[in-house]
Amino acid sequence: MSKLLDDNTANIEKAKSLTAGLSAAQMSWRPQAGKWSIAQNLAHLNFGFPYLDTLANSIAAARAKGIIGNGPFRYGWLSSWIMKSQEPPPKRKFKAAKVTTPSPDIDAAKALADYFRYTARLAELIQEADGLDLARAKTPWPFKWTKMPLGALLTHMTTHDRRHLWQAEQVRNDPNFPIV
Repeated sequence: MSKLLDDNTANIEKAKSLTAGLSAAQMSWRPQAGKWSIAQNLAHLNFGFPYLDTLANSIAAARAKGIIGNGPFRYGWLSSWIMKSQEPPPKRKFKAAKVTTPSPDIDAAKALADYFRYTARLAELIQEADGLDLARAKTPWPFKWTKMPLGALLTHMTTHDRRHLWQAEQVRNDPNFPIV
């Protein structure tokens, strides 16, 4: 659990350092058409916020069923691949689903505030999952009829955040990034 919390905290700190002192125009700047801005990367991560209710329900259900255990936990090949596939720098590109593709004119300040709200709630859920057997406890993902181990999904979420924060960092490090 401490690794998940540490990873989530590192993501929050990365978002803070990445956006410190930036204007809305800088956060919304895109290196080229079809590439995402810093704000779009954050907004994409925020599409996961509604899913946190499902995650909370899965944690409560696992606790009610007494699915407890101590790590380290081992996951199957598919869950392991999903977790590893998101590590930056990306070895493979994934196209975001249309419903999770943010508009280029996203409100940058709102995207950042929502990201901090999302990661604060994720930290709470990680703490609530402490003591559960994170390999045996399952949660629906990405569809209601498919299940993923709770620990694998929590790891995927923090890794997916790290990937998009890395992408946002590439935007900020672009030689054409606007300086105020």
